[in-house]
Amino acid sequence: MAKNKKDITTTTGQYDKVFKENSDEIHLAIINRLFQNSISKAQTEEVAQSDLQYTIERKADFLKKILPVDGSMPYCLHIEIQSSNDEKMEWRMYIYRGLVSQKYELPCVQVVVYIGNDPLTMKSTISEEKLAFSYEIIDIRSYNYEEFLNASTPEEVILAILGNFHGEKPETVIAQILYRLKELVTTELAFGKYATQLEVISELRELKKTTKTQIHDMPVVFDYTTTTAFEKGEAKGEAKGEAKGEVKAIKKMLQKGFTPAQVADVLEVSMELVLSIQADSTKF
Repeated sequence: MAKNKKDITTTTGQYDKVFKENSDEIHLAIINRLFQNSISKAQTEEVAQSDLQYTIERKADFLKKILPVDGSMPYCLHIEIQSSNDEKMEWRMYIYRGLVSQKYELPCVQVVVYIGNDPLTMKSTISEEKLAFSYEIIDIRSYNYEEFLNASTPEEVILAILGNFHGEKPETVIAQILYRLKELVTTELAFGKYATQLEVISELRELKKTTKTQIHDMPVVFDYTTTTAFEKGEAKGEAKGEAKGEVKAIKKMLQKGFTPAQVADVLEVSMELVLSIQADSTKF
């Protein structure tokens, strides 16, 4: 994965580290969500890259043999993730294609996923006399962030920060991502891991400071069903002030622009409680 020169100020290999740690999950998410193909991890098979790496001094970001469930012919899938434009990308991919096809004697599908902040300028074709070559380029910003936000794995969810916000405030999107992570992970340690990864890749959108602030300000959400307030009928909106942590979380989400319905869904509280707190807040 290539980097911009301005990335030198960040920890070396930060972006690469995040994508390598989540390699299979992220690349399969890209295949299924962006490339509109349905492939499970069980359908992939490792291929040795030692010869390729020796030849071109570069290891592919993702290179797997795909075994289609319908029994059709296996093929190699090659994915590169780019955080900056490479003016020679088409030739890099052409070299990969030749080496992969020669070594494995299989068809090869190639995709470059662009996650950078500058406009996409890389070419996806080579057209010369007696030479025609092409591969797929996907600009992750052409996809709505909600496509990733609603995913079922945290590795996919953090990619929402790279999607198209469609006018939503960054603070709102980041808050949604953090609450979705809270839904998916079972321990504070796991949440901390993915929150850190989110912070790292948010710099690709120049949102690192905003992300750090959102993480710091995120209210602690506890299991309110164990509180006295719930036992007394919180589900009916009768004890809105007793579960202080829950009230704080509701107020925070409302302030961030979430709708009452979204707040009730994420925090798993009654709509009556959310509307009541919202009404109380507007009195002042």
